[in-house]
Amino acid sequence: MAKMQLLPKLYQTKVLEKIKNDLVDGDNKAPFVIELDPTTVCDLACPGCISGDLLNQKNPLDRGFSKEKMNEIANDIIKSNVTAVILIGGGEPLGHPSTIELIKKLGQNGVQIGLTTNGTLMGRHIDIIAEYVSWTRVSMDAGTDEMFKNLRPTKLGKSKFNIVIENMKQLAKKKKGILGYSFLIRTKEDGLIENPAGSNIGVIEHTNVYEIYEAAKLSKEIGCDYFELKPSYDDFHQIVMHSEKDVNIALAQLEKSKKLEDQNFRILESVMLDSALKREKIGNQKKSYHKCRSAELRTLITPSGCYVCPYFRGEHTKKIGDLRFETLEEMWSGDKRKKVMEDLDPSIACNNLHCIRHETNQELEQIIRIIKDKEIIKEKILPKKDYFI
Repeated sequence: MAKMQLLPKLYQTKVLEKIKNDLVDGDNKAPFVIELDPTTVCDLACPGCISGDLLNQKNPLDRGFSKEKMNEIANDIIKSNVTAVILIGGGEPLGHPSTIELIKKLGQNGVQIGLTTNGTLMGRHIDIIAEYVSWTRVSMDAGTDEMFKNLRPTKLGKSKFNIVIENMKQLAKKKKGILGYSFLIRTKEDGLIENPAGSNIGVIEHTNVYEIYEAAKLSKEIGCDYFELKPSYDDFHQIVMHSEKDVNIALAQLEKSKKLEDQNFRILESVMLDSALKREKIGNQKKSYHKCRSAELRTLITPSGCYVCPYFRGEHTKKIGDLRFETLEEMWSGDKRKKVMEDLDPSIACNNLHCIRHETNQELEQIIRIIKDKEIIKEKILPKKDYFI
């Protein structure tokens, strides 16, 4: 079983050059990676959605970028030499009518593209996704239609499980990139949370840990490159403490799933999964550094504004600009972003959340020190260039 690895990516030549130019020499004119929410609209109503309070905004301006703005954003990304874009949400990325055109334009101009999707709308766009997307991760959280209906229902309480599986099968046949099956552990400890549709449809009443192996097996059968098991977090980005019984079942299912691995299929362990399955009361993820170097290389763009990172999606004090009213260049070099970044101290603002890029920030501090000391950095040659740092 492989763990999610971010640190080796930092030692690629292009990334090291970006670190030197931007973080050491101070020539930071654009982000290296952008996470982009094209829309807040979603066709599903998943209980406990981490973006539940941001979905399906009533104000049309907040629901999604206009077609013209999406085209402008694509042009800005290319002009600014942004290296990679992750389409995510916020909402279902493929729910925006211009997302596919954006993927095509970025792909044709050498921008790496990652896609996180619920998979329901992929069918009509298989060829373009297969051609231009470096990786596609489909959020499933189930191995059966019934569990999918419980955890990932439509607003009317229906299941699109079979539609998503068929879409993944078709993509697996044509893809040039990587296809992943994402499984988020859900149990009653996640809370009896009403779904974004405002009803009790899909309230978490049944755990999905019994289906981990079944889902892993299915993901391999339909042609995925990996199956990723992920821990769940609460609204404060702390790991949910699942019951000892559920954790033991999850561990047994995970061990069984590992036997499915071969040279073409991996079981991927998400960051912090080991701690979650050990039921470690890890408390705060202590951060001794005072600058978020990751936020100097990455940013989040949503229809209602740009934020330092996804952990602060919708948080007005961490809003660095608004692409509805300015260009990417204006936002990145603007006074608002400068002020937010000056005030952002991870040892204070982020000390109570589990950040996926905590180790990345620590490593970046080391790399910056080495560059300043004019020491030699040994570059890493990865099997495939991967700039999703």
